[in-house]
Amino acid sequence: MFQCRMCAENPFLQLFGGPPVKDKEGQRKKATKAPTKKPASRRNEAEFQPRNDDEIDQLVKQWEQYAHPRAREFFATPQTLREVLMQLAKGIDRNDDPVLGPEKTDVYWYGDVTKDDLQAAIRMVKPGETEESVTYVNRVLAFIFATDESFEQLMRLPKEPFKMDCGDQLCVNLAHISMAV
Repeated sequence: MFQCRMCAENPFLQLFGGPPVKDKEGQRKKATKAPTKKPASRRNEAEFQPRNDDEIDQLVKQWEQYAHPRAREFFATPQTLREVLMQLAKGIDRNDDPVLGPEKTDVYWYGDVTKDDLQAAIRMVKPGETEESVTYVNRVLAFIFATDESFEQLMRLPKEPFKMDCGDQLCVNLAHISMAV
């Protein structure tokens, strides 16, 4: 597992969090928080137009060109990175692009969301782990595509989903990720 020469702990744990908490029977369990009010989203699920396989492949090829070297180093193989990018493309409307699309446009997530606080999420097996875990989409996008400077600022924030400047936590436009706590 990668260890930064300057850090005492694995820096990727700051991005993706630690391993899932297990209950007595060994089942994965999300760490519990105090109940929160479910945020409203302007997303309209009835308007969702999924991409077909060719459109997903084309978008992933575009995104791969912009993936930061830290993402290429983190994922064990180019195929593993590609699988994560495909999962992201499947959760976004065919007319939207959170990476290369317009900065002012909300890009809504139509994939999995967390139960408690309705955050955009994907399931993935992190390198060095054997079990699938839930990871926030906006953190994955920032990890894969953000510049070094932006990424360093984001890593100083709590290990929670990033706040979105547009106020909608189901928006996953990379340009809407807030540097605020």
